[in-house]
Amino acid sequence: MGQDWEHERKTFPKRLAVVLIFVFACVFGFVLFFFPPIYGRVVDSVTGRALRNVNVVLLVSTYSGFDTHTEVKHSTTTDRFGWFLLPGMSHRNMGILSKFRSSWLTVNEDRGNSQGNDEGSAATEVLYNPMFNRRGMKVGNAKYFPVTVTSDREGCAIVWAVACTYRKFWWGFSIPLVPVLDNIEDCKKIESSSLREQCRQLNTYRAAFAHVDTYEDLQRGKAFCADVDHGIISATCLQQLGVYTANPQGYERPMVPSPTVQLPEGMFVPAIGRVPRFDQSCGMLNTFDGHFHCGAGYGAKNYEWWVGVGVDEWPDPISARNYLPRGTPHFTDYEAATVRDEMRSGGKIRLYSGPQYTAAYWVSNNRFVQVFFYRRIPEQEKFISHYLAEFPSTLQ
Repeated sequence: MGQDWEHERKTFPKRLAVVLIFVFACVFGFVLFFFPPIYGRVVDSVTGRALRNVNVVLLVSTYSGFDTHTEVKHSTTTDRFGWFLLPGMSHRNMGILSKFRSSWLTVNEDRGNSQGNDEGSAATEVLYNPMFNRRGMKVGNAKYFPVTVTSDREGCAIVWAVACTYRKFWWGFSIPLVPVLDNIEDCKKIESSSLREQCRQLNTYRAAFAHVDTYEDLQRGKAFCADVDHGIISATCLQQLGVYTANPQGYERPMVPSPTVQLPEGMFVPAIGRVPRFDQSCGMLNTFDGHFHCGAGYGAKNYEWWVGVGVDEWPDPISARNYLPRGTPHFTDYEAATVRDEMRSGGKIRLYSGPQYTAAYWVSNNRFVQVFFYRRIPEQEKFISHYLAEFPSTLQ
């Protein structure tokens, strides 16, 4: 601690000289530079501790005909005391009024990623890569969230505001980075209410992706998503959580196989009439929505399919109702088929009648049940009646 203070004391005159040069540059900046030098410090938003070796990149967007072009103008890393200095930029061969569009800093992004359009680069990183493990998409320091610093007063209005901050003057200012926290409650240690909320939203979003191996994990993840902002960011979180779960190969995380559901005893009877069952099984549990499918095949002993019975199950009735076909199911002969509802002793069913196939399907609480006939057989009504008794219809 004493060495650091001594170093600060010795380097103060140098830092003062930099500030004086900066002030001089600001006075004549419109004549000499597009931008004066940028001088600031990066700190931990919870502890206030200076952060070293953090990437800071200046990006500039210019008009190029009807398109825009973004390029890195300067980049650096913070020193051991969190300070950084970016040199001014000449506007030679560039018309200030005709070509300049906007400028911003990205802080704590990998330099190779700092090519995002406008001020949304850091927000894009967090929204689509909250665990910082997407293949080919690095961050500078995975212990902190990246942030965009813009000089445009409206720059943060078009992106996720908690990943963006506005600064009118780019000199001698502090950039607080939000740390990745195991306990979101630690955000309450931040005195500033805006930074506290920024910390809460960012860490809540990330917490949704932290554990995705089981159905229970994902239910907790969905709850975290809902709690981010109860709006468009929550919806984006839920969408990206599905992508993250379904595509482990796109991220540096192990592929955990989904468990296979054990077939409930007695779900499919051995035979109906003179039509024997030759196959039955359940598939894998979808850990994202809790859905699984069980099915049985009936027909000749040489695995010739006459009837297929399928039962799809979810944790809630709403998902089952959403699975019910709206209109005519697109079986092979659907263009010449008719669909009608019929009331039976077990409730309402929907009948599909085509020149080649026939099917009966309905909803039974949290299940979607379908009895599909590959050929016309005398036992058709027996099949429908049996499974309608096993799974009474709740179709409205």
